[in-house]
Amino acid sequence: MRVLILQHAEFEHAGRFRALFAREGIETRAVLMPEVERLPPLDTFDALWVLGGVMQVWETDKYPWLVDELDLIRRAVEAGKPYFGICFGHQLLAAALGGEVGPAEVAEFGVIPVRRSGPQAGLLEGLPEEFPVFSWHSAEIKALPPGYAPLAETGDCGNQHMTGKGAVGSVQFHPEIDTATMRDWFASPGVIEDLTPKLGPDPERVMIERLERHETELAQLAETLFMNWLARARASLG
Repeated sequence: MRVLILQHAEFEHAGRFRALFAREGIETRAVLMPEVERLPPLDTFDALWVLGGVMQVWETDKYPWLVDELDLIRRAVEAGKPYFGICFGHQLLAAALGGEVGPAEVAEFGVIPVRRSGPQAGLLEGLPEEFPVFSWHSAEIKALPPGYAPLAETGDCGNQHMTGKGAVGSVQFHPEIDTATMRDWFASPGVIEDLTPKLGPDPERVMIERLERHETELAQLAETLFMNWLARARASLG
């Protein structure tokens, strides 16, 4: 299986999923969206992963390449390719398929509890009814695409997970985050300055401690999501 991964910043990579891809013998190709001149054609990959980003779905004037990315997502899903989206990739999937994305009423940040809310588990099959996630977003899905239903929620955001036909799924939170990935985030310009008012003079230490406190559950979350998605992807691809 060949997986195309769309990144929107050097530091927002696939994190703990990189080891899972390698363990399962899956070939991956990461493309940094702001720098790529032309998106790969559909026949060069079997599945599509779209990661987080600091931009917003509606900022197509500021980031004109978003138009092409939204089109690629739509065409990939319509072609039956497996898809997994994280945070911005969750919102892009909704927008590409006719949903609505807008500013969140309450921005979510940190390790927070998510509850399963749908009649089906989706990619959360095997997880408890409530589980911790790392989240960082200021936009949210306001209306899901036709045929999609909300499968998880928090008190402030009702669309934390959705799935479609075949192996199409996405989450609003960041299951890829582990302590090493978090350190990559903090090494990027502006992150410490942005978080110091929220977390105090040593925000990196605070966040690393919070992640370490929940490491067992966060690792299980990533493993469960990945293997559930992979089972669907392999069945879909035949």
